[in-house]
Amino acid sequence: MKKDVPLKPGRTSLTEQITTELRRRILNGQLAEGTMLRQERLASELGVSRIPLREAIRHLEAEGLVTSELHKGTVVSSLSPRELEDLFGIRMQLETWLFEAAIPRATDADLDRAEALIDEASRTGAVDNWGDLNWRFHEALYLPSGNRVALKLLRSVHDNAARYVNLQLFVMRDVESELSDHHAMLAYARLRDVERGVDVLRRHIARVSRNLSASLAAAAEKPLKDIA
Repeated sequence: MKKDVPLKPGRTSLTEQITTELRRRILNGQLAEGTMLRQERLASELGVSRIPLREAIRHLEAEGLVTSELHKGTVVSSLSPRELEDLFGIRMQLETWLFEAAIPRATDADLDRAEALIDEASRTGAVDNWGDLNWRFHEALYLPSGNRVALKLLRSVHDNAARYVNLQLFVMRDVESELSDHHAMLAYARLRDVERGVDVLRRHIARVSRNLSASLAAAAEKPLKDIA
């Protein structure tokens, strides 16, 4: 797991850096659902003031990753099985639509970027950064569609489901199946075979959803440990 270090000035704003770091911790399970975000402690760990930290938390709340209540503080949000099912339903609709539009428009450079992300995931084989690599791969496939509004909405859906998907991958060591699907999607995109490319994507999303539901059902009597 990536070591936590204080943030440093860079080309991105401090608030954006904090948002990215907290999102990473949520998606890899370091900040599990129900975890209280203690602002004083986080500000000290990250080497930042409370002002940009509060702004970052507001961004995460807008994404649905955390929930803030007056006089109670902010906690990492949780999703019910029905809500997760709804998220995968949204993924199915949005992603197949975007991929169908993207395949005829994708350039070799677009597809090379997607392939480079598969190679990166294959080299690392790490579950704790899978959420980020997985999103970047899917984003690279769908960007040629030109629909940035839909991609922005899809990013939020991916992030909300990713922490549960990461848990399922950790338990089942299912990364190889994920990468196999990614290779197939990319291969059909290179062939400009819209029908078979979208079919692989559809079966990919359905399989991930099905396996995740099974993992969560099996772990229903073992609540996630609060690791804060």
